[in-house]
Amino acid sequence: MTRGDDQPPTRAHQSAATQKIAPTEPTSTVPDPLTSSAASATSDEPLGGDPKVPDQTVKAQSDASAALDTWASSNPKGSGPHSVGGNPTTGGGGAVTEVLRIPALGNDWAQPVYEGVSSQQLRAGVGHFPGTERPGQIGNYAIAGHRSGVASPAFKNIDRIKPGASISVTTAHRVTYTYEVASVQTVDPSSVNVIAQVPGKPTATPTKPVLTLVTCWPANGSSKRVVVTADLVRSSGGTSVR
Repeated sequence: MTRGDDQPPTRAHQSAATQKIAPTEPTSTVPDPLTSSAASATSDEPLGGDPKVPDQTVKAQSDASAALDTWASSNPKGSGPHSVGGNPTTGGGGAVTEVLRIPALGNDWAQPVYEGVSSQQLRAGVGHFPGTERPGQIGNYAIAGHRSGVASPAFKNIDRIKPGASISVTTAHRVTYTYEVASVQTVDPSSVNVIAQVPGKPTATPTKPVLTLVTCWPANGSSKRVVVTADLVRSSGGTSVR
């Protein structure tokens, strides 16, 4: 698998990572992506999303690897003010926007990130909540994924992630953002404020980039949600943001 390239971010990415962005609330009127609805979710509800949508999770890791390889070959330098993104890549859930890697879940663990959190995306990898920020930007980059109910759940072993763990996100520009886990908590499905620009504080103005992962709890149920929150600590090239 192609690993994240230690190249400095482009000026566009540097600007995005340092600009203070006014809070914009994520869309919270859509059904809970992990079951049928946040308001009525119970441990008895079906897991894994809409069974009519093909389950393509078994090829998620290969789709992630293919995206990294394509971006590296089509954007060999991946740095400088004139850097452009790598060629578009697609997987089972559509266009791959980023690749997520979490060493605590395995040295080769990787998932393609798709735009949206419908069954089309979550039955092929993980999905980015619409209305939340992009990697490296001030605010909350929020991602959902299944823990069970599909052939190869992205977050099956979410319990392995502890405070201090590293999470990396690589973009088509070959910029890798590394986050450090600050907290792991269990909340009710209706607690949608965990994906606010400042997690848990929907009216606050964000001042730093954070990443949030959301999946089901317990391992084979959906009565609650596991929420992992992480702070950005560096971008590719080793630049500290602390």
